[in-house]
Amino acid sequence: MCVLHTGMDTTEHTSDEPLLKGKRRQDLQEMLRQVGLDIEYWLPKLQQGLGLTCPQVIEYLTEKDLQKLKSQVQHPWEKRALEKLVALSHSNSLPEFQESPVGMIIKKQKQVEHLLQELGNFLLEGRQRQEEAVRKKEAELRQAMEIPEEYWPVPEKPLREVMEIMQRQLSPKEKTLSHRQNLLDRDLIRWASGGLALQGVYQTCNQMDLIQKREELISVPSDFSLFGPQQSTRMETKQFTSFQEESMFTQTIEKMGFSVSASAYGGGWGIPIETGMNKIKHSESKETQQASSECTYFCSTKFCYVPLASCYFHMNELQLSKPALQELKYMEVVLDQRADTDNVSLLKQRTEIFFHRFGSHVNQGPMHLGGIYGWKAISEGFQSDQLADVKQQAAEVLDIYIRGSYSGYPIKVAGDISVSDSHCKTVSQSQILQNLQTKIQLSVAQIGGPTEADSLVQWKAGLSSSNQTWCVIDRGLQLVPVWDIILSSHRSDFKDPLKIANCLKDNYTALTGLSAQIQEGSGLLSAVKEARVFLEEVKSWEVTDPEVQLQKLIAFMQTLSQKINDYDTWINQCLTDWDLQNFLVNTVNFSKNSSRHKITFIKSQLRTLLDPHVYKVTNFPQARSIMQWIYCKSESEQEQLNISQFSQFIEILKETQNELFEVNVKCENQETEKEAQRKFTYKVSLALSSFLNHLQATEQTDTYLLILSIAAGAGYQVVSNIFWYLLGHDELNFLLDEMQTAFNKYQELKNISTYRAHAFLVLTGLTAKAGVVAVSPEEKIQRMEFMRKHMGQFISKEVVHVLSKLGADHDWENLERDLRLLIDGDYGATISSLKMDEVKRQLQNLLHEKKQPCESDINAINTSEIIENRAFLDLLQRLGLEHYYPKRLSRADFHLIYKASVCNTQPKSEQEFPFYFLQKLLMLDYGLRYQVFKDDENIEHQVSLSASKQENEAIDPYEDFFEDGDSLTNPLRTESRPHIHPMDIQMAIFHCADDFARQYILTKLSICQFALPLLVPNPCTSQIEFSLWSLRQIRRSWQEGKKSPQGKNSHKNLHMCRVSTPIVSFIRVGSGLSASKSQIMNCLLSEHKHDVFFHRHCRESSKNCLLMGGVVEICWFCPGGEEDRFDNCVTFMNLHGDAKEHKRQLTFLQDVSSLIVVLMSASDETKENKKIVCDLWQSSRPLICLLDDKEKSKANNGGKRVKIGLRNRNEAELTEELITTIRRLLQLCDTALSMEHCSPIARQQGFLIDEDQKNCKEAKQKAETIMDLLKETELSQMKENFLPLQGQLWHLWCKKDKELYHLREKGNRSIEQHKSDVETDKQII
Repeated sequence: MCVLHTGMDTTEHTSDEPLLKGKRRQDLQEMLRQVGLDIEYWLPKLQQGLGLTCPQVIEYLTEKDLQKLKSQVQHPWEKRALEKLVALSHSNSLPEFQESPVGMIIKKQKQVEHLLQELGNFLLEGRQRQEEAVRKKEAELRQAMEIPEEYWPVPEKPLREVMEIMQRQLSPKEKTLSHRQNLLDRDLIRWASGGLALQGVYQTCNQMDLIQKREELISVPSDFSLFGPQQSTRMETKQFTSFQEESMFTQTIEKMGFSVSASAYGGGWGIPIETGMNKIKHSESKETQQASSECTYFCSTKFCYVPLASCYFHMNELQLSKPALQELKYMEVVLDQRADTDNVSLLKQRTEIFFHRFGSHVNQGPMHLGGIYGWKAISEGFQSDQLADVKQQAAEVLDIYIRGSYSGYPIKVAGDISVSDSHCKTVSQSQILQNLQTKIQLSVAQIGGPTEADSLVQWKAGLSSSNQTWCVIDRGLQLVPVWDIILSSHRSDFKDPLKIANCLKDNYTALTGLSAQIQEGSGLLSAVKEARVFLEEVKSWEVTDPEVQLQKLIAFMQTLSQKINDYDTWINQCLTDWDLQNFLVNTVNFSKNSSRHKITFIKSQLRTLLDPHVYKVTNFPQARSIMQWIYCKSESEQEQLNISQFSQFIEILKETQNELFEVNVKCENQETEKEAQRKFTYKVSLALSSFLNHLQATEQTDTYLLILSIAAGAGYQVVSNIFWYLLGHDELNFLLDEMQTAFNKYQELKNISTYRAHAFLVLTGLTAKAGVVAVSPEEKIQRMEFMRKHMGQFISKEVVHVLSKLGADHDWENLERDLRLLIDGDYGATISSLKMDEVKRQLQNLLHEKKQPCESDINAINTSEIIENRAFLDLLQRLGLEHYYPKRLSRADFHLIYKASVCNTQPKSEQEFPFYFLQKLLMLDYGLRYQVFKDDENIEHQVSLSASKQENEAIDPYEDFFEDGDSLTNPLRTESRPHIHPMDIQMAIFHCADDFARQYILTKLSICQFALPLLVPNPCTSQIEFSLWSLRQIRRSWQEGKKSPQGKNSHKNLHMCRVSTPIVSFIRVGSGLSASKSQIMNCLLSEHKHDVFFHRHCRESSKNCLLMGGVVEICWFCPGGEEDRFDNCVTFMNLHGDAKEHKRQLTFLQDVSSLIVVLMSASDETKENKKIVCDLWQSSRPLICLLDDKEKSKANNGGKRVKIGLRNRNEAELTEELITTIRRLLQLCDTALSMEHCSPIARQQGFLIDEDQKNCKEAKQKAETIMDLLKETELSQMKENFLPLQGQLWHLWCKKDKELYHLREKGNRSIEQHKSDVETDKQII
């Protein structure tokens, strides 16, 4: 188990006006000078007019503030200079405005010396630390020295001693560290961590490939420079309970960086950091580490993460290194030769060598340089029940150890040292440490920094003053494949760059099995060239007619995207261009004074250009303000029409058409006519948006699709809710005529036949288009996907059948013909004569199944079963599973990879619960039970109502304690429905999963150490299912406590369905008991370390559980050795709910159990409950009664029936007594059954056995047939017959391959001749 504690940043920021005021003024002057503005004129206007005192505040200037400044310009060019000033403020990492690290440390040292001098004056004056002025000065000193508050000298220490401690940290040795020579940025990036930032990454499925050292794949960019730190100094703590975890984290932090390591060892894939990093210092020997990994182990580590610089490689800056480029050119020569088998094999081999040598991808960053300083406290060899004490002891020792580091004491890395040995001055401060018996091993580890430094302060000073000691301490996750670099930056270095890029990509896929994509080469090359030419033209643009200019940009963007089938060139080449960015900013400023309709149209154009592409651009500082302006609506724009009737919308279209006609007749000015078009387009857009919103709100999905399809034919965009182009006479006539005709015909067909209406809807959506140009095939594909997405819930089966014939070739002509046949009511003509009988037979079978009741065979369950249980139906609808019930969910439905599969996100709606549950299950994340989506708006509404009520009423606080919180008169309780119980999510998925998916799900749940459903009541019928097939694949390993006659422990690893074990069943009789049966079982099984059974006290549990009543869950206790709780494997079963309500399950448990444990109340007077307990008491089976309302019972260990009181009992004592009793009673009973033995008993009870289904029987029979065939032949002979290449030939090939590298048998031959001979032999094999 690994625990991470993230601390606050150690650097605190408080105002220090005397020190900062001058610096801020200088920074502001530097920025004004950078953009060419007169400092004497503009500095007073910024400071007095807007109150700006530092450059950081410029980022928060509003457009109104900027316009105010522009109104005071002396020259027109100053407006553009002011815009650049704002742009520079967004780029807070520009190197021009950052102080060098050396300058920072020198300034900080001077500040520390000044503060110490002031504290010395206080000391001479006889001032005490408790005084306000002294405390304030100490706080400033602590800030300057970056010492966390918890490690500052305690208040009891006198001021003189504090002064001595701080003076000790400014020793002459420390000052000598600040005079080292610094490297240039280009040299530093080659030097840090052995050039790790320039090395390639070989991304494969094998983790080891990711952490291997590679050669430099790229060279340092020509204009490379480091930025200031983008992260702050911080401290973090990690705890480990095994050496393997601690070792894994150490390796990960060295290879992958700090932040990636802190987040679950790097997430989905690893990033290599140089394995030979000589900056790491560890005091433990390798032998000691290996030995300690077998003992009880605990490690507490605290890291101080100090970033000092960062960098990022832009795509257009990436240049291959000379060795990598030379190797690729050689591969191009081989590629140009004839494409025979030997040549292809040689090329693949050379590609693999290249990837192993240089890597397949480049990491763009961002890279973070600096150092990491860590303290470590390790304890081992203690008892497992002492873990909590050891954690506390290690934390205290580590705290003292770190405090000593900050106090200036030299840090000596030692081996095993008891507490009394470490820093005797500081150890004496804590009395509790005198009683520690466990030895604590203390050590330090550092990445970067001066190796000769023997204190944290000296280490940080040396790190900050000399960049020669820096290392790469964190890396980004943006990978660029080498073939993309070739097409981007090395097209002129190859005869056919696309050919070599495709070769690398194809061989990469063949070698790794990972899919790789490449942009269409010819299209990419021409697109990049066209983009550069176009951007040269944009450079000379002035904002004159923004609509025309933006439309030209839109047309160019669409041309680029059609060439390469994506927007990468538009994003990487165009949106990153400074001139285009400047034009867009000027366009926004120019348009703000335009009319409302013109602004709306320009916003829609900008939205098309930028959304969502701009979010992928990292160097567009004004993007945020532009997008805010686009989506921020003024009060006049927020006017909304309320259109709820089709006739209302048609009336607006008619009015608009008449008004436009009058304008065209009267108006002779083209600009006035264009302005009127904008106004009318905006008016129609508002009306259409209002009507579509009404149709969606009233769930009129079919009418919504019909109207939207026709509007899309006139250029309406769903995302932006506006027409792409201005509406003219032709577009308005099309909307008016087509909508009236289509709406009337659809209503007519809907009254006659549903499938005819649906066919008309689909055909209209595919063909509606204004003008004479027909809808393109690409647009038809998009429209079909949109309609399928929205029609999936109500589309008729006849239309589904026609759409299923579309196929991958998208035969639109035949599809539209079939749809017209459906509209005419001729469904039979859409089906070929060969398929007509099959379709009729399927329809008849479906109708027959609806009439037949469900009998003994589960296969007879109707796939269109009507769910009569309204609560269950509501649950399925909330989870979005209604279409999967019953048993329609297969493994293919959730064996998918989405963003949520690799990112630690939370569901945004209840319908995402099943997908998130299954995705976490695939990753064996035991936290899958604890996902709950809560309606935050409803919670906020309740809180606001409650708060307002308390403000307006005078409430007696004591009165609330005695009121019934569940009163029916409480109006707030009716406004929210309870969240879905976690076990309802699991069981709903179980009911919807088919038998093979169930087996897979339960196997994964078993690996997560969760109890599994054995008996499952059907929520819609009275049937109970026995899950034998679902449990077939579950295997467990255990070590029996009793030794064999030979004196060896018996280790077993078996399928649990075939293992005969004693069965201990837990049931509850009665309700309202204070104890939790499932919680008691968890104490028995895992000592509360893990909740095998979900109980009432688990996180996110609630009273509203729908599907667990009557479910019998099963789990197995598998012993680990002689000292375990039970000597042999024991099966535990748990009946959920009151036993009297589930008599069939109770009868089954009585028949199969070796021992029954009943949770009950001794004061329960219910006759039915008493009868159940009496029957169990009189049975021959051993019985344990757990009395909820009785205290510890008298000793009664002699018989088979035991009473144990639970009231006021210590949990550990109760658990021990219960274990002892169960062990004794199991020895008295020799009954042991497997799940296979229980299945006949389940059949006698009338339960449905999932394994009795036809598909399960067939699968089992085929599997047994294959196993019988395998048993007929020896394994070695079978491998030789079916896998001949893995026999002697493979052995000989490996031998030759080994000789290729060892070269021990060359004899008189030269090395090259011997290598050639070995390669020839390998080819022959």
